[in-house]
Amino acid sequence: AAGADAQYHAAEAYHVAQVYGARGERDLAFAWLERACDQCDPGVTETKLDPQFRSLHADPRWEKLLRKMKLAN
Repeated sequence: AAGADAQYHAAEAYHVAQVYGARGERDLAFAWLERACDQCDPGVTETKLDPQFRSLHADPRWEKLLRKMKLAN
C-alpha cells in the first residue's frame, strides 16, 4: 500500500484502511479510516464488525472513532 496515498486518496480509503489494519499498522489504519469517514465512504458502516480491524480494538482511538462514525454501543 506504499503508493496508496497517491492512487487512492479520493476513493477506496476504507479498503486501504483494511490492508493496514490486517497488517497491524495501526497508525496508518486509523488515518485511512478517518479519511474514509470524512469522505462518507459506505464501507465505514462495516468497521465495527470487520475482522481486518481486530488489531485496532485495544487502541484507545478505536472507541473514539466508532463514536465519530456513530457505531459505538
